[in-house]
Amino acid sequence: MEPAPPPSRCVAPHCALLRRAGYMRAAPRSRRHAAYRALVLLLAGAYLLQEAAAAARARGLRELARVLFLLLCHVTAAAKQLVLLRRADAVDALARSFDARRPPGARAAALERALARRARLLLRGYAGCAALTCALWLLFPVLQRARARPVRFPFWTGVSTAPLPVFAAVLLYSFYVTTLVGIANTSMDAFLATILYQCKTQLTILRSDLETLPERAARAARAEGEGYETALMRLFVDCYHHYHKVTETAASFQAIFGTAILIQFGIGGWILCMAAYQLASLSVLSIEFASMLLFIICILTELFLYCYCGNELTVESDRIVFSVYAMSWERTPPRFRRCLLLLMERARRPLRPAAGCVVPLSLDTFVKILKSSYTFYAVLHQTK
Repeated sequence: MEPAPPPSRCVAPHCALLRRAGYMRAAPRSRRHAAYRALVLLLAGAYLLQEAAAAARARGLRELARVLFLLLCHVTAAAKQLVLLRRADAVDALARSFDARRPPGARAAALERALARRARLLLRGYAGCAALTCALWLLFPVLQRARARPVRFPFWTGVSTAPLPVFAAVLLYSFYVTTLVGIANTSMDAFLATILYQCKTQLTILRSDLETLPERAARAARAEGEGYETALMRLFVDCYHHYHKVTETAASFQAIFGTAILIQFGIGGWILCMAAYQLASLSVLSIEFASMLLFIICILTELFLYCYCGNELTVESDRIVFSVYAMSWERTPPRFRRCLLLLMERARRPLRPAAGCVVPLSLDTFVKILKSSYTFYAVLHQTK
């Protein structure tokens, strides 16, 4: 079997990190990595059940909030993990989007390099914030035990953690699972956001190609000795195939991850609400306050990435029609102008990525989630 092609440059770091975390299938496939992925799924599932048991045994709203914000976060991570497991072939194909295109021009190559650079910075900053948050969660139980205070983990252990060996084992188990899930979850979010922004960048390249289509056709006709109309139609077909590839990738993204993102949006407001409720009871100078603040920043970043990138894709696709009209089409052949009308008719409906075909990925949705989170928090704050 021939090895699978590598992922696109802009998402290659995300795929590498997800494979090391055991969330994405290795390329080439190996039984050892498949066993590792099964172990990671088992650990994440067991930890999720332990958190659910702790939530069921919680006494009081404050203790429930302490368990629930992590439980809900792990539920959203599990939804995306299952998608990567069940739709591995489709995810691999999505990661290789646009690699089969012709060699890009200078401006297109510059835009793609800039996208790859921003994607790497986003991944490092976002996953680093998650890792730092989990490291602070590791310190808090240690400090509590050093002060001879009782330590209560936010998940059910089934054993007494008073003996030092048991405490150390439970602490390391919690740190490993939460760090693994945190880094993998943020990497998945950065991966999906980069796919959306990659579609937006390709539309920006396409708009530039469309606006300069007659001029490029004239240069190609002189350079290659072919007729102007022949060069014009050849370049138009290239642009049409490019646009079709972008719409196909956006539709594939919607079909693969739409339900998981809908779960993310449906639970995201409650996660923010529970985290804010927990934050309000902490001392500003405590380590737990710093860790909770970092956690809230991660959740806000997660929701904002989807909404911002989806909004940018919608806005850019809405400009395709204007770019077609902006080209110098007045002196082009009638056959070419009829083709332009067909393209404009197809591009009249902009791409609108949505969570589960229900909630649009837009900045307006992000604001609505924040408002609903504050409403939930206000209700909880009044009932404490």
